[in-house]
Amino acid sequence: MRRSCYIFWTILLTALLLRVVAAIVIDQHVTAAGRTFLIEGDANRYWELAQHIAAGEDYSIFQPPRRVLNTPGFPLLLAACLRMFGSSVFAASLVMAVIGTSCCWLTWLLARKLLDDSAALWAMLIMAVSPLQIGSSVQILSETQFTFGLIVCLIALARLLKQPREASCRRIALTNGFLTGLTVLVRPGWLLWTGISAGMVVLFGQMSLARRILCGALIGIGCFVALLPWAWRNHEVTGHWIFTSLWSGPSLYDGLHEGATGASDMDFFDKENVLSMMSEYDANAHYKQRAIDFVISNPGRTLELAIIKAGRYLSPSLNAAGFSGGLFSVFCKLWYSVLTVLIFAGVFSLRRKLSIVALLAAPFLQFLLVHMVFVGSIRYRLPVEFPLSILAAQGLVTLWRRWNRGARPDGNFQSEWT
Repeated sequence: MRRSCYIFWTILLTALLLRVVAAIVIDQHVTAAGRTFLIEGDANRYWELAQHIAAGEDYSIFQPPRRVLNTPGFPLLLAACLRMFGSSVFAASLVMAVIGTSCCWLTWLLARKLLDDSAALWAMLIMAVSPLQIGSSVQILSETQFTFGLIVCLIALARLLKQPREASCRRIALTNGFLTGLTVLVRPGWLLWTGISAGMVVLFGQMSLARRILCGALIGIGCFVALLPWAWRNHEVTGHWIFTSLWSGPSLYDGLHEGATGASDMDFFDKENVLSMMSEYDANAHYKQRAIDFVISNPGRTLELAIIKAGRYLSPSLNAAGFSGGLFSVFCKLWYSVLTVLIFAGVFSLRRKLSIVALLAAPFLQFLLVHMVFVGSIRYRLPVEFPLSILAAQGLVTLWRRWNRGARPDGNFQSEWT
């Protein structure tokens, strides 16, 4: 037990150290390059919205003002950083490093709840030293905060699936839905998880069928309650009840139009400047309809784009211009090749525990399908690697134990962590 505790803290502190070092290196790089952020675009927009919140100004951006462009989850976090540390991007990066390290701890907690200590420690180690996770977790992007919320939602759902006491299930289900809603405010695409988690409760819950259906409904109610204040505010400023954002239309069109490549390129939005001719709500509907028209007129190209986007989402190395290629890309390909083998080994070892496999694999499959429709990038896969790391850890432990049984005449096995 003492050794396991020592290993736990060693891994966690290593995760924090690696992320702090990454934040320092990136800060020096962008300063030397005369930029503010390593990845411009979304980061600039989040930062400006956070500045407005911190200053008590209107939550809007650009001219004419877009008031429902982004959900407020991540800008609120950045606004808290601005209030505490001033306009220091580096300080915000250090906060992200702490949150990224917390995601490693939450992965350990989830794996321990579902499997055992050995798998939990291996899963935490995999995420602690994962090269892309280290670099991405300190970016001024919503992925790190979203990852934190995603794992919290999985922990809550795991607790609900294992809850045989019907007296407690309603409270846990409502909390689960509320946490899902809060995470949707960071990444709107997580809204689909409300239905997926409710379906998993109905399929795999240990309560009576009526209770499982009730809990599924309570998850939806909890999510609705969490999103209601944001929707109410949106109704006040636009006249429409909007529970996520008014960016889904342009984002959908970004991935489904004549010049689409599977990667994001929003130049069309600035060039066409439709906001000068219609409201933010109408512009969103306008681009959504154009995307639908493209799909109807070009089913073959739509399918081809879906395959291209899936390839970008599943890519073992960075696919953004300026970040692909080189020795680091080769290392990432080797890393993910090994990780993929371990994930399949983990799934095979848990083939009789479908609820665990479903819980850990569902977020990955959900976002794969989502980004086969919108635009594809490895960036959108990084958050769902945390639950997948638990499957990889299970595969590693299983293979290790089988190797030990074959190598030792007595067949005895002692965990490598104890």
